[in-house]
Amino acid sequence: MGLISCGTKALRSLTASVLILGAAAPAPVAEPGPRAPVASVAGSVPGSELGAVLDRAVREGSPGALAEVSKAGRTETVARGLADTRTRERPRADMRFRVGSTTKTFVATVVLQLVAEGRLRLDDTVERWLPGLVTGNGNDGRAVTVRMLLNHTSGLFNYTKDRRVPEALDHDPLTGFTPRQLVGYALSHPPVFPPGTSWEYSNTNYTLLGMIVRRVTGHPYAEEITRRVLRPLGLRETYFPGTSPDVRAPFIHAYSKDRLSRFNPSWAGAAGEMISTVGDLSRFDAALLSGRLLPAALLEQMLTPTPKSDVFHGPGPYRYGLGLMMVTLPCGVTVYGHGGTIFGSLTWMAGTRDGRHTLSFDLNGDTVNQAELTTAANVAEFCPATPRPSQRPS
Repeated sequence: MGLISCGTKALRSLTASVLILGAAAPAPVAEPGPRAPVASVAGSVPGSELGAVLDRAVREGSPGALAEVSKAGRTETVARGLADTRTRERPRADMRFRVGSTTKTFVATVVLQLVAEGRLRLDDTVERWLPGLVTGNGNDGRAVTVRMLLNHTSGLFNYTKDRRVPEALDHDPLTGFTPRQLVGYALSHPPVFPPGTSWEYSNTNYTLLGMIVRRVTGHPYAEEITRRVLRPLGLRETYFPGTSPDVRAPFIHAYSKDRLSRFNPSWAGAAGEMISTVGDLSRFDAALLSGRLLPAALLEQMLTPTPKSDVFHGPGPYRYGLGLMMVTLPCGVTVYGHGGTIFGSLTWMAGTRDGRHTLSFDLNGDTVNQAELTTAANVAEFCPATPRPSQRPS
């Protein structure tokens, strides 16, 4: 799903437009207000198409499933299965989980805020901000732009496909990595294609974007996202773990086919380290799509599909913009969001263009077909149910 991904033993499951604002101030966001009442639905719900999709996820091997839907000012959580197979605790809306590559939309939002402030340009090259870093084996930072990093058209090799990352984690899951080290792994390979000529998902792009945010602002990307997005929106349950292998309680236990649930997430970094909840993801997506985080012209660029992009290589098609995925469903509704895959946690957030209808979910087992279940959940929530024959108008 265009996510955090590597290949070998430990990582088999992880294929894994401008308004100039004040240079020192982030793009404005509305202050968070009180959340609408939450209806928690845990059992079998007659007529609940989304609930049926979560039931399917549990039947197919995910120990548990948790979703949140927000529509017309009302929020509902739907839970199935178990958050912890040992304690038999069920998933709850306040439980945290690793969101994997859903992190990328937060990184992209801050990058575009810096563009809005005139501190960065989409056509700036990597060489402009990280001189001398991207070079060798046919790689050239002078030919790769910020826009290419955002939309995965840089051609840079995906560092999570380099054998040294999974081999290190196989040996010791607490192994730490630096961004420069991860980029170095990528640059030991030639480009997949010349910059700007095709599309392929690469976590290397967002590692570089995290480094660029630090160079532009003087602060780590996690600090900038916290200051510019998390605090203004009141996303109090979302945070960046850095090198910590633990998830703050309460959390949904992740069950990976690689049997790796506790690890140093520095290998994911700006490409996928974040931890959140279904509620915080929905609230963020709603704020982004409704225009509270970015000027309209830049948001429109973010939501414009990149030629040749095909994230799922299956149901969809799911296209990629600037740090955001989009899919037009069979009923004609287009939704925008991002997915994430990281050791035992499969995540998705999406919303309609106005941000008034959102869906987010987490599955705590990675043996299921994420692409099919994500499509099924989107259709169940965003497409009106087909009337039964007796309900059809005469």
